[in-house]
Amino acid sequence: MAENGSGEAVGNAWIGPDPRQASSGTASSAWLYDINVFAPFRRRGYGSAILAAAEELVAHEGKTSLNLNVVGDNEGAIAMYQRNGYGVSSMYLSKSVQR
Repeated sequence: MAENGSGEAVGNAWIGPDPRQASSGTASSAWLYDINVFAPFRRRGYGSAILAAAEELVAHEGKTSLNLNVVGDNEGAIAMYQRNGYGVSSMYLSKSVQR
């Protein structure tokens, strides 16, 4: 849970083991499963602040990277991640083939 200087809850993040490494017991990376800034607080820098806190926590735990998925049409989230140094490491594509 993230709070602003007035103690108001502004958002949260869910961080856990990287699912690609979870079974090995030697995970060097963590996974950002969800990050949320509550509607009244969006576009004020809280997303970047929550992300920075998540990165600090992950680094403090000895992890060397933080990975995540983002939906391709979520332009606001993609822009925020890119501003914070994230880049594409894989891409999932799909196409509807229904008749």
